[in-house]
Amino acid sequence: MLEALKQRHGSFRFTDLAPRAKHGTYWEAFSEGRISEGLGVIAYGPGRRVSSLSMTFERLELSPAEAAMMRAAGSVLTERTAVLAAPDAPAVRLTGREYDCLAYVAAGKSDWEISVILNLSQSTVRFHVDNARRKLDATTRAHAVARAAASGLI
Repeated sequence: MLEALKQRHGSFRFTDLAPRAKHGTYWEAFSEGRISEGLGVIAYGPGRRVSSLSMTFERLELSPAEAAMMRAAGSVLTERTAVLAAPDAPAVRLTGREYDCLAYVAAGKSDWEISVILNLSQSTVRFHVDNARRKLDATTRAHAVARAAASGLI
């Protein structure tokens, strides 16, 4: 996990950061518990706070959509724990359009779909989503959704 922190990963598979060939002892210990893979999710909060969630599996055969859902759920959980552990921060205020666009991103809509729904250009949708992302101090759109969900904005 230290490597994930150094590289500021938001999520990772254990085998990506600790290949079996290089970290045999680590995997031998895991195999005793019938663990063959794991997923980690990390949230970076204010004041250099870090919150992480590790999920281990006997077998991990997830579709890309299932893996994305696991990362999203993990992101919401880690963001929520970071919020609970952090001192009271000023509330983030999103405009109506920022909220609408971010809520549609949370629902899995693309910029094009959001632009059709809200009768805006795609660049305007990206503008509102990016503003919301910056206000939430998030690194990605998914991170912004997780932060907004953890703080009750969406």
